[in-house]
Amino acid sequence: MTGGAGTDGAKSARRVLRVRSGLWVELCAGSNRGIGEAAPLPGFSSDTLQGAEAALGSLDLDKLERAFGIEDTGEALKSIADLLPRGQPAARMALETAALDLRGHQRRVSAAALLGAAPGEERALAWLVDAAASTRTLEAVQYARREGFGHFKIKLGAVGRFETEIAAIGELRRALGAGPRLRLDANHSWSEAQTIAACTLLEPLDIEFIEEPCPRLTRRLPTCIPVALDESLQGLDPGDLEALALTSGAGVVVLKPMVLGGLSHCLELGRRARALNLGVVISHSFDGPVALAAAAALALALPSRLAQGLAPHAGLAAWPPIPLPIVGAKLHVWSGPGVGPAAELLD
Repeated sequence: MTGGAGTDGAKSARRVLRVRSGLWVELCAGSNRGIGEAAPLPGFSSDTLQGAEAALGSLDLDKLERAFGIEDTGEALKSIADLLPRGQPAARMALETAALDLRGHQRRVSAAALLGAAPGEERALAWLVDAAASTRTLEAVQYARREGFGHFKIKLGAVGRFETEIAAIGELRRALGAGPRLRLDANHSWSEAQTIAACTLLEPLDIEFIEEPCPRLTRRLPTCIPVALDESLQGLDPGDLEALALTSGAGVVVLKPMVLGGLSHCLELGRRARALNLGVVISHSFDGPVALAAAAALALALPSRLAQGLAPHAGLAAWPPIPLPIVGAKLHVWSGPGVGPAAELLD
């Protein structure tokens, strides 16, 4: 294991992370190697970087070697993740990613293909924008439109700005016109009464879905705007997803592998969601390029009609420019082995 600096300038509606710390995990077999990234998001993740490092440091390497030898990639990753406690999701994500990358280099196959993505698969992406209706925000949205983006995610929840943010969404809709889709993320910042009021005001604006508007949503909201689950999925067993979806009335799940515990767990959640006719979005927690590439592989392997939350984010400015294969606002399967050019970061 080696230490590494993380994203710089990752921004939500409530805070800006000036420094994001993480660590690398490197697995080697002969001349091949694989790398993974552990980077819990402060204030959001249930784990810490110190806990991830301790869990990885106590790993039984003999058991890891045996788990890695399982032929089926999905089963191998699940067995590898289970060598670490479920309470250490970032560590599990890092170890699975390193194993997937190593296997990709051994077999000369991309991580996406190893997870089941077909050749030529592509996924539309959603662009993240500020809630403020500023000139800078509108310019950024217009730039994204020129690049081909048709889906926009708006982070909400700034303290004391409920009415201002609702008004800003209306301004953004007027600026974009009727075509592009808007999705909202309130991060548990609203009360249930505010959520109902917001949905009433927002229904005419063609909102694609609203993510985690308030904590402990225990009933279906009186709105036609679909609800998406994100924070509520932390620590959830896939077998309990149906009950949670029924209770909350959710129609979409947003899966962040770094937060939820890795690739195999999100694969299982995603497949369960699809069986329940729920929409699936793979997203990030402002991860570095290695974890982002692994999440991209997952998104390409899980069928979904929704745009994925994997467009480049501001925090990537702290890293050398190693882009994902994004053309015309769509993510494509890459041809290189493992997680692709992200592995070059350790060269």
